[in-house]
Amino acid sequence: MDFNNDGKLDLIAGDTEGNVTLFLNVGTAQNPELAKGVKIEADGKPIRVGSHNLADRYSKIHMADWDGDGRRDLLVGHSNTIVMYKNVGRASEPRFAAPVQVAIPGTVPTRPSPYVVDWDGDGKKDLLVGCESAEVLFYRNTGTDKKPRLANGQKLELRAPKSEAGYRWRIDVTDWNNDGKLDLLVGSFYSGSSPSDRKMGGNVWLFLGK
Repeated sequence: MDFNNDGKLDLIAGDTEGNVTLFLNVGTAQNPELAKGVKIEADGKPIRVGSHNLADRYSKIHMADWDGDGRRDLLVGHSNTIVMYKNVGRASEPRFAAPVQVAIPGTVPTRPSPYVVDWDGDGKKDLLVGCESAEVLFYRNTGTDKKPRLANGQKLELRAPKSEAGYRWRIDVTDWNNDGKLDLLVGSFYSGSSPSDRKMGGNVWLFLGK
């Protein structure tokens, strides 16, 4: 994603300790070169577990204009919550306020991975959430683009082989085959269930839109 709106793709990473680290692209759009990582701050403090009232572990990240003011905010999924750090800076110089909790109906899935996109094509941003289990939930926005209100989550019908589906599903949305439809990329992790079977790895699944 282009963090500072300079036309070059940068990298943001979360980790187990709740850190949110930015690696700016100091190269070019065609030949990216990442600078040393710096911790992203909110309300004057680096984001990590315990840094703010709602800051927790296991940061999963997506930047999107959640409140419709033209500036991309920072959404972070933690252990059992999704929080929003409002961008109070500029498009070229994001600056984030203290987190507020995103209101999600029902029980928030464990270690949620948020992704903001107009999934149903009605012109309003919705929320997709990758889960610790092998599933993705769709929360339809029944409010407005400036004041999202989420309906109950619906499980997307995704046909990954059960034996290889893994867990910790992390998601991205794109038009993979340029057919004008939204497609879903899912990264998954797997490991053996016993000490004698500790094979570990992962897969990336592509689910084409119909």
